[in-house]
Amino acid sequence: MQKNNVDINGINIVYYSAGNASESIFLLHGGGVDSAMLSWKEIIPLLSNEYRVIVPDLPGYGDSDKIKGEYSLKFYTEILKAFIEKLSDGPIVLVGISLGGGISINLSLNYPELIKILVPLDAWGLFKKLPRHRLLYWFVHSRLNDNLNALVCKFPSIIKFSLRYNLFGDKSKISNELVCEIIEAMKKPDADRAFISFQRSEIKKEGVATDLFSRLNEIKIPVLLVHGSLDKLIPLEGAVQASKIIPNCEIYIMQGCKHWPAKERPQEFAAVLKSYIKRHNGRLHFRT
Repeated sequence: MQKNNVDINGINIVYYSAGNASESIFLLHGGGVDSAMLSWKEIIPLLSNEYRVIVPDLPGYGDSDKIKGEYSLKFYTEILKAFIEKLSDGPIVLVGISLGGGISINLSLNYPELIKILVPLDAWGLFKKLPRHRLLYWFVHSRLNDNLNALVCKFPSIIKFSLRYNLFGDKSKISNELVCEIIEAMKKPDADRAFISFQRSEIKKEGVATDLFSRLNEIKIPVLLVHGSLDKLIPLEGAVQASKIIPNCEIYIMQGCKHWPAKERPQEFAAVLKSYIKRHNGRLHFRT
């Protein structure tokens, strides 16, 4: 695996690459203090023996540049468009979890020619309103949200509780090493600014600024929705509804998982992804 740098619209993007096959899979991480390696390091070696795997740190995350402006869905979509165009000669398999899933869905709606298979995991956008939306809106726009990261990173027990409650169904998968990785990520300067900015740009009092859910029927490329059955942050119900709206869609439910299913059971996820790609290669249809 190689660590690389590329300039995208004047922003230095750090990305990881592995494998040299002709077919490319791009993996996008989620929000919070996530990063390419935090979400995908277990998955990369499971895919790179058959595919070329590209995994970026989104701007504001990991080792990529931070910006002074707003981290909006539109901003990330345009960055991803330019990133794919620079690193790929043809349509790719695009996989994104949570925030990365929302970016992937938005890209598929605006630039479908760049993607041949879309795989959103527990994705942002599979809803019109988030659970407890009004309360979440208040929190996102509060000073508490501004200061929470600096407070929580001092208490490993709170991080472990959050991982158990929100992200992992199997608590045995929550290692001390993972907790330490998250603490180190939280301690970086302005580690949470990108996600706070994104939340404030998208979470409005009456709903979300960019309504992806109402446009899901426009997605014509093959879609595999993967979702944890116990996800509290983006409940399974939204993914099930989406699977009935998207014309060319399958859904795979990872039973017992919460919001980080590929991290919790990487072998299962990699096997499901590879099976889906192989079944759809040679019979893909593109919207023009």
